[in-house]
Amino acid sequence: MAKKPSRLNDIDRIDLNILAALFSRARISKVQMSAEVGLSASRCYERMRHLEQAEIIRGYHADIDLTGLPSCMQFVVEIKLLNYTSARSRQFEKVALQTAEIISCQSVLGQIDYVIVVVAASVEKYQTVIADLRAATDNEFEFVTFPISKAIKSPGQSDLRRIVGALTLDNSASS
Repeated sequence: MAKKPSRLNDIDRIDLNILAALFSRARISKVQMSAEVGLSASRCYERMRHLEQAEIIRGYHADIDLTGLPSCMQFVVEIKLLNYTSARSRQFEKVALQTAEIISCQSVLGQIDYVIVVVAASVEKYQTVIADLRAATDNEFEFVTFPISKAIKSPGQSDLRRIVGALTLDNSASS
């Protein structure tokens, strides 16, 4: 099994070019990518497989504006587990992964434990998702809800090369 690269240390310029192409255009063909990266299509594919095995590439997705779907509302929700334990946290995460309406879940540091994004056809349906989440996790939690009124920027609209460049500058400045 391939060794998982540690953060950015084992990623070279060619890997970064492959990742940047996929980040902004997941449907790019291997032929187009090989021309852009400067490798043969088969070598690009080998590198992509290595990045997949290292779990740097987790999947290939379309950037879909869910608000364009009929009756689709999005809610950002901050969640603080009461009486936090690692077992309760794992249980919450397991249920979040299994709940179709929860399209994003991040564990965060600070005054809250999680930020989730829920999609629902109405406020009432959203409230049902939260009630079901409480019942399924057998966890008491406090939450604050922010209905999304407009999506301004999604991850696929970013330039990965600029992101990595900024991270590299930040790391060299702090060294």
